[in-house]
Amino acid sequence: ITVQVALIRPGPIMARFVKPYTERRRGRETVVYADPRLEPILARTQGIPIFQEQAMAIAIALAGYTPAEADMLRRTMGNVRKEARLIAALADLRERMIEKRVAPAVAAQIESDLRGFANYGFPESHAWSFALIAYATAWLKQNHPTEFYLGLLNSQPMGFYSVSTLLHDARRHGVPLKPPCLRDGSRDCTTEPGANPDVPVLRVGWRFVRGLGDRHLDALEGAHGARPFAGIGDVVRRAGLDRAASITLAQGGAFAAWEPDRRKAAWEALRVAGDTMPLAPAHEAALDPRPMSRHRRILLDYYATGFCLDGHPMEALRKKLDRLDVKDSRSVLDVPNRETVVVSGLVIARQQPQTANGTIFLLLEDEHGHINVIVPKTIEGKDRDAMKHAIVILVMGRVEWSGPVLQVVGSRFQALQVEGLTYNSRDFR
Repeated sequence: ITVQVALIRPGPIMARFVKPYTERRRGRETVVYADPRLEPILARTQGIPIFQEQAMAIAIALAGYTPAEADMLRRTMGNVRKEARLIAALADLRERMIEKRVAPAVAAQIESDLRGFANYGFPESHAWSFALIAYATAWLKQNHPTEFYLGLLNSQPMGFYSVSTLLHDARRHGVPLKPPCLRDGSRDCTTEPGANPDVPVLRVGWRFVRGLGDRHLDALEGAHGARPFAGIGDVVRRAGLDRAASITLAQGGAFAAWEPDRRKAAWEALRVAGDTMPLAPAHEAALDPRPMSRHRRILLDYYATGFCLDGHPMEALRKKLDRLDVKDSRSVLDVPNRETVVVSGLVIARQQPQTANGTIFLLLEDEHGHINVIVPKTIEGKDRDAMKHAIVILVMGRVEWSGPVLQVVGSRFQALQVEGLTYNSRDFR
């Protein structure tokens, strides 16, 4: 884990260390040391300098640096804004290695390797600290999943994944989920006893209902803290909710403990709020709307909260996609390496790291899991437009397996329309 933390960073990636390390770690490539004095320094990282401390050790062993000089080299390597000093320091290192009878070609290769990862090289102590956090996090997710997701959700906004993606992942890992509720819930996410005493239920907090500002949340929290809410009217009156906030909570299902039908709940909340619109329900009136379909409820959930706890927008397309032999995130795992495949999903993230040289990475999500898609920089025209803007996308491409990891290298892209779906992907550069 410590090596992974240090390796998957811009420096080692730009220095092209990732592939050779992986191949050597898996026994598919032989580790060769350009100088025998490098073996005790680089053996545990497959012959590749990954940590700043290894650069110091190389300078001491092969160039005769003192510890103080080696530490000065480390400091220079860590300063991205002083490239001229770095170039000069590494040139001096090369010359001093040659003076110590290191072959010029070997000295030049070491200089090149250290320059490649210098500005982003990780101190080993930092890598160990991050690795410990990663291990503890993985242990927590495995042994206490409800509390793990509770911590992530109550720390939002943060990180790479959206609230929707975290909740879908929680459900796939066996965490029982319940929606925001003004009778039983709270401002933040909370836990409740469930059928399995070892896995508490995760109750989503009120603040995840879209459109509620701090003013409304403060009012709800204060009124609920004084005494629990007794009904829709009690919520609206004691929290002083206006029309917009009342509708927002009804659409998000937060009144479901008293009225499961969201349209009836909105009608009751508006009546109590004293709406002054011409057609406002100022008095109690019979309202018997037609039952809402599962698909419409999923879309309403995404509109009102950005997630659905028991469904996914891709469900509505699944029958049609199955007829066209479009693979989902489970069936694509049966496709052999380098076979052509068509996949589809909700685009939850787009990434274009500087180290990828124009390649873009999409993360697709469906009702079963995720699919990683690689978009080559050669993709242009309508395909590129669809890749950049589609909410739900259809991708034709080639399957590439790397050990247990599957990716689809896309060649054609097409946007799919899901009428009424509101969703914003997380896009990064």
